[in-house]
Amino acid sequence: MEAVIQTQNLAKKYGDLVAVDQLDLTVYRGEIFGLLSSNGAGKTTMILMFIGLTEPTLGQARVLGSDAIREPLHVKRVVGWIFV
Repeated sequence: MEAVIQTQNLAKKYGDLVAVDQLDLTVYRGEIFGLLSSNGAGKTTMILMFIGLTEPTLGQARVLGSDAIREPLHVKRVVGWIFV
């Protein structure tokens, strides 16, 4: 199965605040994935790292096979996203 989202040790810190702490995640093509948690848990930060709008402090994120940090323009071209 093809992974559409894959992270390894993905982390983001803002000073002493840890927004995302070493996330390992794989979402495969055809899966339905829901991301639910309380306010301030790091959901938006995680998505921003997936689409290359913020750099992780540690780790890597790949979306549809592209490195979200090194190839953010390609990721933005192939991913549709909306914040509600």
